[in-house]
Amino acid sequence: MENYYVFCDESGTPSKNDGMSHFVYTAILIPEAELEKARIIRQEACDKFLQGHKISSKGRAISRNFSTRINLLKHFCENLNFSIYTLIIDKRKLESDGLQIKQIFIKYFQKLLYGRIESKVSNFIVYMDASGNEEFQKELKSYIYKKLPELQANLFSLENKFFLKSDDEEELIQLADLFSNSIQKIYSESHQLNNWKEIFDVIESKILKPQFFPYNSIVGENEDSEYKVDTRIYESVVKSIEKLNRIDKEKNTIVDYLLFTSIYLPQILDETYDPANEISKVLGYPIPTEIIRLHIRDLRYNGILIISKAGKSGYKLAVNEQDINSYFNHYLSYIIPMLEKANIAEESLHLNLDTKGSTNISKFLRAFKQPD
Repeated sequence: MENYYVFCDESGTPSKNDGMSHFVYTAILIPEAELEKARIIRQEACDKFLQGHKISSKGRAISRNFSTRINLLKHFCENLNFSIYTLIIDKRKLESDGLQIKQIFIKYFQKLLYGRIESKVSNFIVYMDASGNEEFQKELKSYIYKKLPELQANLFSLENKFFLKSDDEEELIQLADLFSNSIQKIYSESHQLNNWKEIFDVIESKILKPQFFPYNSIVGENEDSEYKVDTRIYESVVKSIEKLNRIDKEKNTIVDYLLFTSIYLPQILDETYDPANEISKVLGYPIPTEIIRLHIRDLRYNGILIISKAGKSGYKLAVNEQDINSYFNHYLSYIIPMLEKANIAEESLHLNLDTKGSTNISKFLRAFKQPD
C-alpha cells in the first residue's frame, strides 16, 4: 500500500488585529512515488524563478511580483502529481483570540485533514511548519495528542507519523507556504488580489473543495462535482430581495448576511447560528435560533429563494438550477409522504364505510405523481 506525505503551512496570524480578515491552513498531499521528483522540481523552481533562493511567500520576489507567483504555481501544477487540502477561517466570526484561537484552528484542521485523507489513503506522514517558539510547539503537539483521541490510533501508529519542522529542515513545506498564501489571495476579503481569478485557474485542478470555518456545510454532493453560479437565476433572486419590504430590521439583517455570503461563498450553507450572531453584532441583542427559523419561513413567503438541503443543516440563497432543484426536492420529501398518508387514510375510511370512487386527495396524488 502506497505511503503519502503531507506538508502543511498557514497564511496569516491568529490575531484579530493584524488587518487580515481570514486565516488559511493548507496541506499538500504527495504520493511517496513522487517525493524525490517533488524535491527536484522545487529546486528547479527556485533556480529558475528565485535565483536559487528558497520559496517564501513573505519575500519580495513573490509578495510583490505577481508573475513570479503565477510562474511558480504553474511550474508545480504542470509537473507534479499532488492534491491541495485547505481550511479557510473567517477570523471576524471568532470571539476568542491568541493561542486559544490557534488551538481551535488546529482542532478543526486536523479533523478535516485526517478525516478526508484517511478516506482516500491509509498510510501518510505529516510535516507541519514549526511556527512559534519551542514552548508553543510543545503545547501544540500536546494539544493534538490530548484533543484528538479519535485520531491517535492511526495518526501516531508506526505507519503514520507527525512532525513539526521548519521549512529549512523540510523544504517541501515551502510548497504549502506558497499555496496557502496564494489561496488567501483568492478567498480573503482583506487581502484578495484583483487578479485572483488567474491564481484560481492555475490551481483549480489540484485544489479539492475548501472547508470554511465557521461554515461547515457544502452543497455539493462530492468533491468532484462542479458548482457554478447561474447569473440569470442569481440576478432574479437579487431582484426579489430588492422588492422586499425592508422595515423589519431582523429580517433585513438576515437577508443582507445571506446576500454577502452568496457573493463570496455561493456554495456554502450558513448554519442557523450564523445570522443569529450577525443580528447580535449589528443590532446589539441576542436572538434565539427558533426566531431565525421563523424569519426564514416568512422571507420564503415573501418570495426569497432561501435554500435548505435534505440531510444538511443551514441556509443559503439560490444561485443556480441545482439550488432550485434542491429547494423543491427538500419540500417534496415532506409533501409526498404526507399526501400518501392522507390517501391511505381516506382509502381506509371508504373501505370501512363501504363507499366507492376516488377522493379528491387520491386524484390529486395521482396527478401530482404523473410524469412530465
